[in-house]
Amino acid sequence: MYKISPNIIIEVSRDGLEGYITIVGKPQDYSEEFTEGIYSDGEIEGIIEEVKKVIKIGLDEDTLKRALYERYYNTKILIAEGFKPVNGKDGYIKYFFDLEKKIAPKVLEDGTVNYRELNIINNVSKGDVLAELVPPKEGKDGLKVTGETISYKKGKSPVLRYGKNVRLLDNGVTLVATKDGHVEIKGGKIVVSDVYEVENVDNTVGNIYFNGSVFVKGNVYNGFQIKADGDVVINGLIEGAYVENGGDVVVKRGIQGLNKLTIKTAGRVTTRFIENAIINSKMTITAEAIMHSQVFTKEDITLIGKRGLIVGGVCRAGKNIHAKTIGSSMATKTILEVGTDPELKDKSEKLKNEIEQLEENLGKIMKSLELMNKLKNIRSLSNDQAEMYSKLIMTKETLEEDLNKLKDEYEFIRVQIESISRGKIKVADTVYPGVKIVIGNGTMTVRDELKRCTFYNEGGEIRIGPYWE
Repeated sequence: MYKISPNIIIEVSRDGLEGYITIVGKPQDYSEEFTEGIYSDGEIEGIIEEVKKVIKIGLDEDTLKRALYERYYNTKILIAEGFKPVNGKDGYIKYFFDLEKKIAPKVLEDGTVNYRELNIINNVSKGDVLAELVPPKEGKDGLKVTGETISYKKGKSPVLRYGKNVRLLDNGVTLVATKDGHVEIKGGKIVVSDVYEVENVDNTVGNIYFNGSVFVKGNVYNGFQIKADGDVVINGLIEGAYVENGGDVVVKRGIQGLNKLTIKTAGRVTTRFIENAIINSKMTITAEAIMHSQVFTKEDITLIGKRGLIVGGVCRAGKNIHAKTIGSSMATKTILEVGTDPELKDKSEKLKNEIEQLEENLGKIMKSLELMNKLKNIRSLSNDQAEMYSKLIMTKETLEEDLNKLKDEYEFIRVQIESISRGKIKVADTVYPGVKIVIGNGTMTVRDELKRCTFYNEGGEIRIGPYWE
């Protein structure tokens, strides 16, 4: 409290942001110094100057003058306001991935819900920005009406915490992935896991689409799928599910395909058994038993263990097939092909079908042209007939050109197939009657039970030699 004169009091609020004046009216007991009356202009100016010695910021002179002119006795009047400090804003971490990835089934256009598409993985690629530290913003100091500074409160700066497969750039504020994988916050740190682990692939997880490797502790159930860029390791079974990946596939207990495409991989397949499944691999397939399945690889198919069995279905390998037992005593239809690239084989078959279709179409065109030529020899063709004749000629030329191209391509692939027909089928124990053997361009059907033998192609014919490792 400041006393400007015996009847003028200046007060400042506790926080220093407000200044007040009180003009005290004549009390009953007063000193001779106390005066009450109308202030002259000169007196008011003098009072203002005295007030300014106390109130240095935010003084409202108009309000002060009015209070003095109007003689607002015994009333506390606000005459000054300071400036509150503007506190700094806390910094924060800006994340470039979904922090709260919720399990939410996909709603299709027709309104039905696909509970297998739960979209629970945050896939990132090497070099992707994961998070960025946004620094705190500066504030602004405040001022008390007495002229003193009120310091602002500084914003807090968060800490970028990170772990496996994450790097802080030289700018000190940006985190990036050093590997492809699944980004998440684990233990308060941003990490990228290049292996995604789940208990089972079922309704609780949904389909998995991951740009790293996948490890399943249990089973992958019917109707679900895994698509991964890396390896897929399954401790249990595949039961009617689908796996597609760029690495190896290991299924420790076995594969029950339910007669569906089960595995399509660029790597190796290793499992205990394959039953009623379609497997397409670019590298070696290893199992203890393959039963009633369609198994294709560019490399070897190798059966191991006590059984080492292939029975039923088709096994097609680019190089060799090695098994202990092939077929069964009940003459189960079993087809083994080696020395042929499965992709080349498929392409060859497709080209053959296309050639046959073109030749059939070309035959129809030739018959139509023969009829038109006979008609021309009898009389002149009408305008419509002449136009049709021209179109038939053009169609014939186009078909002939296409047919020649397809035949050239087919011949080129046929030569490739013949050149790689050096594959062998090795039987460590028994091959039963009813097994069909195809090696390159040679084919034979086993008529009698054979023991410990090797099938190979020599001069376009299948030969049977002794077994050797």
